[in-house]
Amino acid sequence: MNRLNDRTLRIAGPLVLWVIGTVFFNMDVIFRNQVRLERFIPYGILTLYLSWFSIRWLVQQAQRRYPEIERTQRRIVWIGLTGVPMTMLLVGARLLLTKYWVFAGEKAWEYGDIPFMAGIGLFYLTIIGAIYEARYFFGAWLKEKIISEELRRSKLEIQLRSLKEQIQPHFLFNSLNSLQALVKANENPKAVQFIGDLAQVYRYLLQSNDEPLIGLEKELAFTHAYLSLLKTRFEDGLNLDMAIDPAFRACYLPSLTLQLLVENAVKHNVVSISKPLTIKIYTRGDGFLVVENKLQRRPRPDVMSDRKGLLTISQKYRLLGQPPIDIQETESVFMVTVPLIHENIIRKQ
Repeated sequence: MNRLNDRTLRIAGPLVLWVIGTVFFNMDVIFRNQVRLERFIPYGILTLYLSWFSIRWLVQQAQRRYPEIERTQRRIVWIGLTGVPMTMLLVGARLLLTKYWVFAGEKAWEYGDIPFMAGIGLFYLTIIGAIYEARYFFGAWLKEKIISEELRRSKLEIQLRSLKEQIQPHFLFNSLNSLQALVKANENPKAVQFIGDLAQVYRYLLQSNDEPLIGLEKELAFTHAYLSLLKTRFEDGLNLDMAIDPAFRACYLPSLTLQLLVENAVKHNVVSISKPLTIKIYTRGDGFLVVENKLQRRPRPDVMSDRKGLLTISQKYRLLGQPPIDIQETESVFMVTVPLIHENIIRKQ
């Protein structure tokens, strides 16, 4: 594509510039019949091509000397310092061609015309140099932007992978502890069910490991399986109240978001048959998902709250360029609101 553009510039550029220069600088000369048109037109086109290729070569030398985009100013200064002497040489060539080829009369030009022609030469230097320098600058800028975007994307993928790796071992150890306590108590068929649910949950974890986003429908199915694991331990002490608008079931969210929010509620609240904990998961009309539970703080928490799960979710949304999550806590209710991501937004990314 770059070669095609350069070829087009080399062929059409001098012709277009010659037309512009003729209209602005030489129309009066033509209308007064001071020149032979059969000589003036080839002269103008030939000298424009000579100027175009000379200045193009000069700009390319500057780009080889100072290729970095940060050295654009130095490159422009170098073009100016070397371009002015070259322009004067080109002006001298035009004067000779004008005297011996173009004008019909013996007196082709006066010395007072030299500054005028020098000004035209500097005009061509500015236009041609600006075209090639702008083309080079924006090409280099676009290349750096693409490289920067690829690095940013790679960094986000590494950070997301790191966050996932922090989640899975923590979940594994909690599940194994529950399994160990259950088996030690007595040999119970529930252990078999628990192991089956655990396998189903970990199958989901492995499948979603490489996906930064997951469909809400799949996340809800996983949440039911995860809740089954928890109910093996807490029985009727834990309940899930789910109200999802079908219009939002095709949306997406970062994988394991619901698991972290459910786990957070269970970890920091009393869960028992005498004091059951109900976790509500529902959608709002504005496209947000809410996970809410009644505050039943443990009198002696097993672990101090470092909000690691909430921080993980917040980081995921930030790294994906999505709106921040909203965390609200009152005396009786703890509520986390997360944005649902629509498919058209994913396609734009």
